[in-house]
Amino acid sequence: MSTAPRRFPTLSTSRLTSLSNSRPGLGFRPGSSRITIVFAFLALSLAPGLGFLKENASRASALAVRASAVSRRWTIVRKVQTQDQGDWQIDYVVRLESPSAATLNPADLALIVRGWLSNSRVAAHAVPRPVSTALSAKSGANVLTEVIPSGDELGKCRERLIARFWSGDSESPPSACAIANHLPLAPPGALIYEPLPTVIVPAKGVLRIRLRLEHDHFLHGPYDPLLGVREVELKLGPDLLRDTLALDREQYLAQGRDGWATPPEDRRDTRHFVSPPDSLSLEAHVPGNHYYRFAEKPVRYSTKMRLSFWYLIAPGTEGDFRVQVAQYKDSPHGWQVLHAGAIENTYTKVGRWAKVEQTFRTEPQATSIALVFKVMTPNDVG
Repeated sequence: MSTAPRRFPTLSTSRLTSLSNSRPGLGFRPGSSRITIVFAFLALSLAPGLGFLKENASRASALAVRASAVSRRWTIVRKVQTQDQGDWQIDYVVRLESPSAATLNPADLALIVRGWLSNSRVAAHAVPRPVSTALSAKSGANVLTEVIPSGDELGKCRERLIARFWSGDSESPPSACAIANHLPLAPPGALIYEPLPTVIVPAKGVLRIRLRLEHDHFLHGPYDPLLGVREVELKLGPDLLRDTLALDREQYLAQGRDGWATPPEDRRDTRHFVSPPDSLSLEAHVPGNHYYRFAEKPVRYSTKMRLSFWYLIAPGTEGDFRVQVAQYKDSPHGWQVLHAGAIENTYTKVGRWAKVEQTFRTEPQATSIALVFKVMTPNDVG
């Protein structure tokens, strides 16, 4: 076990693709109810006297203002649900149906999301579990809810709810309140407090709301979203909006985003290549250039992958050309080499370009892999 930090780069020279197919998950939809409250006001004055009339007028005015606030209506005019790897993002556009502007202070904003969550890909999530997350001015703009309790951090599952509120035409939140994916935990299991904003919505204007439901689960969280129908209750001042989110099906099979990094310029050959503008060059006679190791890239666990590349061994080269693939298990406390997933092959064709394609499966606990090309020569010739 090592604790040395490792970075995940982007793919360019070699190509690694997934061969897995998507499968549906399991969801559960509980019932819902709606309560409508109608207020009526009837004032009748029979007593004489100017003072009494003024008192009644003052009460009537106060009740009229209160009734106006209660009857203010917000309309959901657009909703977009998007899967982002193992997370969900929901964007709302809510129109203010009022002739006057509305100021929403942090105390005026609150949110509850309820649902039964599962995922047929993950054994721990095979059985639907009830989850209810409440967000308010006290909790701040992000809340972490426990889905599966465990004394082991690797087995624990949590869901992070993050909310952003803003007004205007921009479809993205201002940079000051932009959502950073997978907010840091400090300490583990506790979020950094983020206050809710004050939002001013003009008359007949729109309020924009972005919700993120992030699956915080080692190994499964980056790739397997929690599935299920969600019931949403949104408090905007005195008003309450209800909505249903059908998040019971994956939109795509998530894979590792990062690929292999482009080798540095001094390791690229612009004279010999299969596809322009260059190729990776190994030179046994130059110290340190007899091999090249691509830094680790994240991969999905238990997934069939294909590695493909072309190679050219120059005539007169002594020794072997070898390709190695190493798999790793990352954890909050370090990383571990998965020896069962190691691959090492030797190639010997000389003097012409040869294509290699190899399929393999990532280990059940694999989170990242590394790729190494090297020339093994006894006399540093090649």
